[in-house]
Amino acid sequence: MRGRRPVVFAVLCTTLFAACSSDDGREMKLPSDAQIASSLTTTTIAPETTLAVLDGGESATLDTTLDDGSSSVLTLTAPWADGDTIPTRYRCVGPEASPEISWTGVPEGTKSLALVLIDEDAPDDTHWVVANIDPSTTALLAGSVDPNAVQAKNFAGTIGFSGPCPPEGETHAYSLSLYALDQVLEVQNGDDGVAMQDAIYAAAIEAAAVTFTS
Repeated sequence: MRGRRPVVFAVLCTTLFAACSSDDGREMKLPSDAQIASSLTTTTIAPETTLAVLDGGESATLDTTLDDGSSSVLTLTAPWADGDTIPTRYRCVGPEASPEISWTGVPEGTKSLALVLIDEDAPDDTHWVVANIDPSTTALLAGSVDPNAVQAKNFAGTIGFSGPCPPEGETHAYSLSLYALDQVLEVQNGDDGVAMQDAIYAAAIEAAAVTFTS
């Protein structure tokens, strides 16, 4: 490793200099091999394995982190913790407004965003399908969508959001997913929810989801 030879050389020169001269000018005998060896063993040099960790392991990790500009991950945030029971205000027994949501990490090359809310226990029940959200959008307020987006007809026969409403006495699992798409879809308001959902799946390049029960 670089740094080993200069240290040893400096110790050797110091040893020889100290052994060959004195303050009163008298000539002194050269040190024996044993004396030189004894002097050299007092010098501490980090083992190569330690240097390899410091010079290679940690710095390599740091370089990867700093140079990687594409490390962000698409993340969706909703007003409930993942897996929790959804608040009543978003259910069919409440005001039934679509939730306020936000997201980060939209990947490069995204042409549009889409949202799909389905009942995992009844996958054909599309509660909310939204396509062609502007990729620069980072949040939606409660009860609102991107003005340029289109919404499909939900399983209840209306356009837009339909709150979770499982049969009485049952608890269903739901997922709200955000998709980054590589294109703007050729769809219109009121299109069939399952058909729009399939088009979203086909064009998706990345996705994020939050789950809940009701």
